[in-house]
Amino acid sequence: MKIIIVGGGIGGLTAAAALRHHGIDVLVLERADELTEIGAGVQVAANGTIVMRELGLEPALAKVATVPERYDYRDLATGELLYIAPLGATAADWYGAKMYNVHRADLVDILRDALPEECVRLGSAVAGVDHDAEGVTVRLASGELIRGDAVVGADGIHSVVRDLIVGPEEKQFANILMWRALIPRERLQGLDLPVAGNNWFGVQRNIISYWVREDLYSVLAAVPAPEVHRESWTDTSDTAELLRSFEGAEPKVRRMLEAIDSTFITGMYYRDPIPTWTQGRVTLLGDAAHAMVPYLAQGACQAMEDAWTLAVCLERHGSSGIAEALIEYERRRQPRTTRIQAGARFAVKMAHEPDEVSVRARNGRWKGMQRIDPLAQTSWEFAWGHDPVAAMDQPVGDVIGLSSAKEGVRMKRPESQRAFDLWRGAIGQEDIAAGHPGQRAAYDRFLRTQFPSPPDLDVTSIELHGVPTLRVAAPAVTDPGRTLLHFHGGAYVLGSAGSSLEYAGRLSASFDAECFTVDYRLAPEHPYPAAIDDAFAAYRGLLARGVDPGTIILSGESAGGGIALALAQSLDRAGLPAPAGVFAVCPFTDLTLSGPSVLRYSGEDPASHRDSLTVLGASYFQNHEPTDPMVSPLFGDLSGLPPLYLSAVRGEVLESDTTRFAERAKAAGADVTLELVDDSVHVYTLFPFLPEAATTLAAGSRWAAELAPAGLRVGQTRVGGR
Repeated sequence: MKIIIVGGGIGGLTAAAALRHHGIDVLVLERADELTEIGAGVQVAANGTIVMRELGLEPALAKVATVPERYDYRDLATGELLYIAPLGATAADWYGAKMYNVHRADLVDILRDALPEECVRLGSAVAGVDHDAEGVTVRLASGELIRGDAVVGADGIHSVVRDLIVGPEEKQFANILMWRALIPRERLQGLDLPVAGNNWFGVQRNIISYWVREDLYSVLAAVPAPEVHRESWTDTSDTAELLRSFEGAEPKVRRMLEAIDSTFITGMYYRDPIPTWTQGRVTLLGDAAHAMVPYLAQGACQAMEDAWTLAVCLERHGSSGIAEALIEYERRRQPRTTRIQAGARFAVKMAHEPDEVSVRARNGRWKGMQRIDPLAQTSWEFAWGHDPVAAMDQPVGDVIGLSSAKEGVRMKRPESQRAFDLWRGAIGQEDIAAGHPGQRAAYDRFLRTQFPSPPDLDVTSIELHGVPTLRVAAPAVTDPGRTLLHFHGGAYVLGSAGSSLEYAGRLSASFDAECFTVDYRLAPEHPYPAAIDDAFAAYRGLLARGVDPGTIILSGESAGGGIALALAQSLDRAGLPAPAGVFAVCPFTDLTLSGPSVLRYSGEDPASHRDSLTVLGASYFQNHEPTDPMVSPLFGDLSGLPPLYLSAVRGEVLESDTTRFAERAKAAGADVTLELVDDSVHVYTLFPFLPEAATTLAAGSRWAAELAPAGLRVGQTRVGGR
């Protein structure tokens, strides 16, 4: 078997080394006359280091690279420490390998030196590729033809091979320019810059910096593109514009930037993911397949993962199964790299928030994440924690894609699979890249499109003590005997009263009640206590309208269920009468994410994942203590709760949020009905086509009918399941 690799960068050279490691002949065609790399830093995290180790190249990497002890995130203006991600020995123990910071040229030299001279041909620009059932023919610009068994396009963001597969397309500009510089140690004397990722974030700009050698420091300073006005980006000596862009920075940053004597500028570009990388015997690798913005520092590592996966697939399938090998390679890699690409663009959005209000919310989110995730696993494990060697012993379906669910998960029933797939596709890559505003818009669009409000639903906009609310009554409800105060889900960041109308209508019909669905304020713009304050105000508003508290049932799903339970346990302290009960579906009761199902089922649940819940939950409590019962009702005094109807799905991420709350509430003397549903999805009651949705609402209505006037049955737990 002979594989031709087009491109002699980090991805192409790693692929060549990996293929030779697996006994496969390889030829690298590089258009440049010499292998020179623009001087800049590269971060090789554990997932890349594992590949280097398997190739026997980690010792060479360790000789020239530095090992950062941590990432520090600081406020650009004040220097305040916002977030720490431990690295060094801590990361090596957790992820199985160290992270290295290295000069790009040093890394290229290591990879090139690992290959025989005849494996790399310089000055060999590729003009075309033809493939047939027997092999491939590469046509060089010189007219020379080279025959092989397969071609791997590793020729970067401007890939010629990619154009042959998908046709010409535009690369995307992030509207950000990056000043890059290398500073000798002697110019930084007296400036405390530890061997770490020293990073600062401000309004629309940030700095990423670290040691790439013991005596050489790398700086990447990113600013909005319109701020840079010069005829030539290659003019390296004038740093005045750079300094102007960081005029308000803290003193350490200013001194560091003043030590720069020359820079170069690059635009921040990326490619959109494509549905297929492979055509016959031709495939893509690295930036040619998935060029990404550099804000997860995963460009090199993802190319290394590609290289190892490709080599193993080709070795396993052999020369008679090359087409099948390339298809398996793509199936193992494309979902993961799409997820990494979207995550990197999300990180760009966070690093370049547009104004002071957004920056305060971002900084608060980071502080909140530090409280519940001191090892920064939910920020980085999805990238660093992937072992590309071990992954080849796992089924293809275990690959985790954009939705943070394994690609191969299948439900037992067609209707539950339909709900699963709807959750999986609810928020797309562009929505993720746009940060929480994009995800919020996508979530609202998903609910309104999939579950539109029926035209005969009686909907009225009202205010309950200043909180915007929608009063909803189903057509059959003419003389409601009960009142539902409903709080929508969305992890405190997503959702709205408007997008909950269809579900509110079914609640109204099932419970024979008027349903008030509350438009409480959302994080991160409105962190704790905004949501619970709005819940109190809405409850007071109902009482002010003359509603008998004995007819009120607090309702909520997911985060809304958490709000309902936090409100219920706090009303007595506020001197307010208790409601008749609480009906909560899949409630989010523990924002510390300590429940066993959070880790156990992340990757199985397309609606919830530990990583996303960390970001969303921290966006809400920010600087506040997450174990406060008003944030996480699981940790409250549950002795005064009204009767509860709690429901969750076996196998969902928040299963233990529900079951642990039910256990603690029962032990505190509450009347608890607990329902656990099989073969379904998070907040299944949102999906009207699921039979269990109707069954649960009907059961909830019967439960509510028993609450009055007979009084409360204390200390009982009735458990049902399907």
